[in-house]
Amino acid sequence: MTDVSALVGVEIVVTEKCDGSNLTYTRKSVFARSHAGPPAHPSFDRAKALHARIAHELSEGISLFCEYCYAVHSIAYDALPDHSLVFGVRDDVELVWWDWDMVIAQASDLGLPTVPVLFRGKVGSEGELSRLTDKLARAPSAFGGSREGVVVRLAGSFPDADFGRSVAKWVRKDHVQTDEHWMHQAIVPQRLARDRV
Repeated sequence: MTDVSALVGVEIVVTEKCDGSNLTYTRKSVFARSHAGPPAHPSFDRAKALHARIAHELSEGISLFCEYCYAVHSIAYDALPDHSLVFGVRDDVELVWWDWDMVIAQASDLGLPTVPVLFRGKVGSEGELSRLTDKLARAPSAFGGSREGVVVRLAGSFPDADFGRSVAKWVRKDHVQTDEHWMHQAIVPQRLARDRV
């Protein structure tokens, strides 16, 4: 992102970028990355089962976006609240991303957690945003292990056409840019907080 001015002087939400797969739930299907069809990898079986439970609660014409953290990619967590962590909702008819409070409400209605919120408020300059992002990115994950990165988004709603100016992602230096390696290995499930002894 070369221009972060849209994120300065307005309310923003900074969330943890978790190490998982981008997953979308709609009323009709579940998608990973592309919307070509349901994911085929066995690690998505739980996501398909969750979809079967919640699909009837999703309104027609919305997409629920999650970080799906069932399989260990490059960071092992030991205290996830769930494998699907909601980070956004888009009205696919109006082409508008919901404001953060509506995202929280939708996640709560479905019994799902959101990604961890690290900061909510305003920054007065690009330098302040950079310092905040660097500080939050260096901290450990809320779920144990390293933090993969952070996501900065407008707290309010915004048009899909403005997504590139309204959401910014920062990932750690050694971030793995492809899912290929973990998909060809034995599935190692992430640990949920409720499974800890």
